[in-house]
Amino acid sequence: MAVEPLVCIIDDDAEFANSLAVLVQSMGVRAQTFPSADAYVEQFDPLIPGCLILDVRMQRTSGLALQERLASLPLSPPVIIMTGHAEVPTALRAMRMGAVDFLQKTFQESELYDAIQRALEQDSRTRAAYFRKEAIDRRFAQLTAAERAVLDQVLQGEANKSIAANLGVSRRTVEDRRARIMMKLEVDTLADLVRISLEAGSHI
Repeated sequence: MAVEPLVCIIDDDAEFANSLAVLVQSMGVRAQTFPSADAYVEQFDPLIPGCLILDVRMQRTSGLALQERLASLPLSPPVIIMTGHAEVPTALRAMRMGAVDFLQKTFQESELYDAIQRALEQDSRTRAAYFRKEAIDRRFAQLTAAERAVLDQVLQGEANKSIAANLGVSRRTVEDRRARIMMKLEVDTLADLVRISLEAGSHI
């Protein structure tokens, strides 16, 4: 069963965070508040889709520090930075680290809605790409060393006869290994094989 996206609001101003959560929920999106970056980190689950709304100025760990920490992970939620202070340098730093948007706390509802929609769309794209890459990596992990040797030759454009000579095996052996490669990687054509190898990061 698909998990509905969750907007996590991290702000040490409880009154503002709660009112923001009510507003987000009125837009048809789940919301949860956290009083600090540390409280959020304690329960962080990268498998839950959604985005973050971070206050810049918080005690102990700032919003930007949390954003930087999450950005180093393989899978992390998009970030919307929010502050009551119009600080251009802070906004630029947040955007350079990949923030979807930077809003002042005097935002219009339409601005918040648009920012959340952009963040959730980005999260959906990022997750799809991440899980596809994971699935492809699992397929490649099934290949034996002998099969990888054949694959490398195939990706260099070598024909079966040349591959057999290069590896010191029979042509039938090459054909058998190629068949197993296609089966394990779940592809039907040479074009598909090249495409999935590129996605996996194989060098051609």
